[in-house]
Amino acid sequence: MSSSKLLKERIESIQDTMKITNAMYLISSSKLRKARQNYQNVSPYFNRMRDTISRVVPHLPEEPEHPFFHERNLENPRRAYLVLTADKGMAGAYNQNLLKFLREHADPNDRFYVIGQVGYRALRHRDPRLVEEFRYSATAPTLQRARDITVDAIDDFKSGKLDEIYIVYTKIQNALTSEPVMERLLPLDRRFLQPAPKGLGDPRGEVELVPDAWTVFEQIAPIYMHGMIFGAMTESFCAEQSARMTAMDSATKSANDMIRDLQLEYNRTRQGSITQEITEIIGGAAAVQDRT
Repeated sequence: MSSSKLLKERIESIQDTMKITNAMYLISSSKLRKARQNYQNVSPYFNRMRDTISRVVPHLPEEPEHPFFHERNLENPRRAYLVLTADKGMAGAYNQNLLKFLREHADPNDRFYVIGQVGYRALRHRDPRLVEEFRYSATAPTLQRARDITVDAIDDFKSGKLDEIYIVYTKIQNALTSEPVMERLLPLDRRFLQPAPKGLGDPRGEVELVPDAWTVFEQIAPIYMHGMIFGAMTESFCAEQSARMTAMDSATKSANDMIRDLQLEYNRTRQGSITQEITEIIGGAAAVQDRT
C-alpha cells in the first residue's frame, strides 16, 4: 500500500498537469473560433472564383494545350505531395493519422513538401522523399503564404520537375470527426472542376471573355489554386485546434478521474494509519495498566 505522503504528492502532480491541459483546452477553443471565423470570411470569395473558373473552362478548346491541363509521363509520373501538418503536438492522433495516410498512398519515388514542424521533424532523417528546403509554418495561415506556396508548386510543374501535384490535409467532417483527404492540384482535370450553380445559368452559355478564354483562364487559374491551398490550410488549422481541444478535454477528464481514485485511496490509507495509531495507543495503555 502506498504511503499517504506519496499519494498526496501524486495528487498534487496530477492537479498541476490538469491545470495545463485545461488551459490548453481553453486556448484551442479560442483559436478554433477565430480560425472558423477567418475561413467563413474568405470562403465566399474563393467559392466565387471556383464558380468563375467553371464558367471559363467549358469555353476552352476540348484538347487544351495549356500546361495546367497537360498530363505527362503517365506510366511513371513524378508526383509531389503538399502535406499540411501541425507545428505542435498534443493534438491526439491528428498528425499520426495524416502521416500514415500519406505513407499509404505515396510511392517510393514521390516527393514530400511538408508544411508544419511536426511533420517535418517526423520525416527528417527518416524519409528521403522529404524536400528539406521547403519549410513553412502551419500556424495562422495567411493568403500571402498560400500565394508563395502556389508559386513554388506552379514553377516546379511548369519547369518539368513534377508531373503531378497533390495536396494532403485534414478535412473536418462534422463537429467531432475529421479525416485526412487528398486532392489533385495539377494538372487540372475538367471532371473535378465544380460545375456552375444554377444561379449562374448554363456554363456553356453566352459569356463575354475579354480578350479571350485562354487569357482569362491564365489570370484566374493561379487564384483558383491559391484558394484551394489557403482553404486547405485554414481547414487543417481548424481540424488541428478541434483535435487538440478534444484531446485536452479528454486529458482533463482523465486527470479528474485519477484524482478521485487517488483521493479515495489516500483517505483509506490515512484512515488505516489513524486506526493503527489508535490501536497502538490502546494497546500501550492496556500494557501499562497490566503492569500496575
